Amino acid sequence: MARRKPPWLRLLCPKGVNPAHLTARRCGTCHEWVAVDTGGPVEEVYDPGVLDATDLTTAIILGRGFIRIKPIAGTTLVTLRTPCGARGIEPEGLYLARHECFHEPISMKPFKPPRRSTRTAWAGPTASAEEIRQFETAWRNKQ
Repeated sequence: MARRKPPWLRLLCPKGVNPAHLTARRCGTCHEWVAVDTGGPVEEVYDPGVLDATDLTTAIILGRGFIRIKPIAGTTLVTLRTPCGARGIEPEGLYLARHECFHEPISMKPFKPPRRSTRTAWAGPTASAEEIRQFETAWRNKQ
């Protein structure tokens, strides 16, 4: 029997602006919920659970393909990147495993969108009064 739709799937596959081109669907064969990458010429199907470092090891041992979830700075959006060899794999990264029908997903950990970074207000110059005076003198004498 198919599982219920994971509540985090709407965060991973948002409607509207979606640079990752992910859509939430049921698999046509096993009827499990999956995230489908519709950004390329061929649709790629992924399990909705997020892989961390320990799950990534399991995916590599099982020979299951995966793709990296890369956050877009300053937003809550993500994009997908295909890891290339050992340089593309990072232990602190988040990944999605390729879906295989009638196999148990490697992970069902929920996706948590990246938090927006808060900007700090500029506190003014960090130079001393003497350094500012020297700069002003040099600035005036430059002409």
